[in-house]
Amino acid sequence: MEPEHAEVVARLSEGRYLARCSCNGGTYHLHWDAATFRLTPEGLTFLAQVLEDLLAQGNDEGAVWLGSVGLRFRKGEGWGLLRLLRQGLLPGKEPPRALLRHLN
Repeated sequence: MEPEHAEVVARLSEGRYLARCSCNGGTYHLHWDAATFRLTPEGLTFLAQVLEDLLAQGNDEGAVWLGSVGLRFRKGEGWGLLRLLRQGLLPGKEPPRALLRHLN
C-alpha cells in the first residue's frame, strides 16, 4: 500500500505497479510482487535502458540488479516491466540517454 502522498503512475496488476512521490525531488517506488524498490528518476531511466538492452538482445527472461538486490522476471514479463517503467516516467524529465549506459 502506498503512502497518501504517493501517486500510482503506471500499473500492470495489483502487485506490480509504479508510484511516484515528491520526496527528495521526486522518488519512484517500483512494486514487483513482494518487493518494493525506491529509485530516483535517473535510476529509473537507467533501469529502463538496461532492461531495453537485455530485451533487444533476445533475453526475455532473467534478472536485473538494483544494487545488491535482483529483480527477476520470467519469460514474457520483461516487456511488461519495460512498458511499466516507460509509462511512469515524467515526459521531458528523462536525462539524456548517452549519460547513463551499462557496461557488460
